[in-house]
Formats: sequence, C-alpha cells, structure tokens
Amino acid sequence: MPTDSDYLTAGQAAERAGVSRKTIQRWMASGRITSALQLPGRTGAHLFRPADVDAVIAEAEATA
Repeated sequence: MPTDSDYLTAGQAAERAGVSRKTIQRWMASGRITSALQLPGRTGAHLFRPADVDAVIAEAEATA
C-alpha cells in the first residue's frame, strides 16, 4: 500500500515539472493531470503520483 511519501504535493509537483503551483492548478482544471489523492477537509491538499507528473513533463517535451 502506498504511503504519503509516495506522493507529491502540488508544490513538489510544480518544482519537479519546473512550473508554478498555479500551472499545476490549471493543468488539473483542464484535465491534463489528475491528483491521486485529496486529503480530507474543505481545502484538502491534492497529492500526485510522481509517475503522473513525469508523464506530463514527457508529453510537454515531446510537443515542444
């Protein structure tokens, strides 16, 4: 079973992709990336699988 350390926060995902947190939010809104988990609460943080972030990076590099 995956642990919290197996996921990236939006900030960590942004850093890994070389973009801002706002860009991660835009990608989520457009469906380009989806969070693997959302922490409980009204404003629960979204967590991302590193492989999903890497896939978006690879897609961006392929189209550049």
